[in-house]
Amino acid sequence: MVIGVNHFNIMAQFSCFVFWSVLLLPLVLQSEVNGIFLSNLNATCFRCLCEASTGCSTSTTCRQSYCGPFSISRAYWMDAGRLVLPADDPTRWGAFEDCANDYACATGIVTQYMEKYGTDCNGDGLVDCVDYTMLHVNGGPRCHGALGGTFANRFYQCLRQAQRY
Repeated sequence: MVIGVNHFNIMAQFSCFVFWSVLLLPLVLQSEVNGIFLSNLNATCFRCLCEASTGCSTSTTCRQSYCGPFSISRAYWMDAGRLVLPADDPTRWGAFEDCANDYACATGIVTQYMEKYGTDCNGDGLVDCVDYTMLHVNGGPRCHGALGGTFANRFYQCLRQAQRY
């Protein structure tokens, strides 16, 4: 009978451990992403933001001081924390352009910008890809302006296509 009691105690402790592990693991994982978890800033959102910005052009040239697939300005890059490619120096001339023209690095710039300014721009009670796009286009403090023109058409078309799959 002692063996049965010990077996029961071990199973109870294990069940308790599993319960708390499952409950706390998401909190631990979320805190590892610079303390902020942007659940709706995902690959689809980046793809649609990229498509609307430049057609996801991987051209290494900057146009009218906007660079890369997300059409990032130097001011945006600085506001986002001056992210650079690995082993680069943010004070090096060309560091901004090199990062903004690299898809992975540019994605990091956009992520850091969203972490800084993420808010419900359109007032629908959610912070989602539309809000992140409004932030990207209008700027953090002025994000409440509606998306318009060719950019908006491309962005919403991309989101609709993504929802079909």
